[in-house]
Amino acid sequence: MKFNRKEEVVNIEITSEEDLWYLSLLLKPGDTLIGEVLRRVERKDDVIRNKKTERERIKVSIRIESVDFMELSSRIHILGEIIGGPEDYVGEHQSINVEPGSTLSIIPSDPVSFIRTLEESSNLTNSSVLVLSTDDQYITLYGINESRNEMIWRIFTGSGKMYEGKQNNPRNELLEKIEKYRQSEIYVIGPSIFRDSISKVLSKEGFKAINTQVGESEEDGIRELLLAGVVNLRRSQESKLVSDFLKGVGSGTSVYGKKEVESALDMKAVAILLISDKFFRRVDSSNFMEKCYQGGGKVFVVHSSWETGKMVESYGGVVAILRYRTDFLSA
Repeated sequence: MKFNRKEEVVNIEITSEEDLWYLSLLLKPGDTLIGEVLRRVERKDDVIRNKKTERERIKVSIRIESVDFMELSSRIHILGEIIGGPEDYVGEHQSINVEPGSTLSIIPSDPVSFIRTLEESSNLTNSSVLVLSTDDQYITLYGINESRNEMIWRIFTGSGKMYEGKQNNPRNELLEKIEKYRQSEIYVIGPSIFRDSISKVLSKEGFKAINTQVGESEEDGIRELLLAGVVNLRRSQESKLVSDFLKGVGSGTSVYGKKEVESALDMKAVAILLISDKFFRRVDSSNFMEKCYQGGGKVFVVHSSWETGKMVESYGGVVAILRYRTDFLSA
């Protein structure tokens, strides 16, 4: 994601679907979007002649009310009220769709946290990580990124017969299909009997195969891989952090809920603040984030479409991993 700032306006260039996903986490109600939209323009002579009204492109400022990331259509749907532009349209509602290739201008309601989060997002990778899932039925290659797990191709091996050296052994098909990814790291997951064999074949053929310790295959295996925190994706890091948070709930090294988290922030005891995107769009989220930064902590906004985001949301939308226990201090 490319951006520059001119006084109060932040100009953002969307270069990929990943940028869309990050932007959907950044924008919140109260921010202002400046852009061009198509509106029907009715002139007096059109009415007299009973002429059909035409659409014209006009520049407007929209106070954002809702932001939705439309994963299937690879766009963000933004709805808000027109607060600047031709007088006839001020006060009306307008929607804007943002897609890869779009450039937009934003006046954030909280410039400090917006720029800080934008800078963090712009430093993250937009590339996919390759995961090869193996089991007794299929060998499946996935490309996983920050917003989705995409199946690239699948080979049916049939009842674990893949490794018996028959003439129709799918090994040749595997090597043919995976050849184009020779220069990429490939994480191999699945039951060890299949995972070890496939990793050995790929390594022998010169591929950068990483034999993980993940014993599940398919989506369950990908989830386990992300939780391990070894994949170079922010969502993997956040999955690991949510797992660490859950482990700390029973021992007192994690807290959740507005009251408890705010109390820990006031004590500067928060090392990691995890908030859901729904909580992030609340007016009071900026106060939580700023307190965390002032205390030397890190903030992560987790998308509620992920399992980890749903988990954070179920704990009130805001949770924290602590540097030290605070329960005995507040007792």
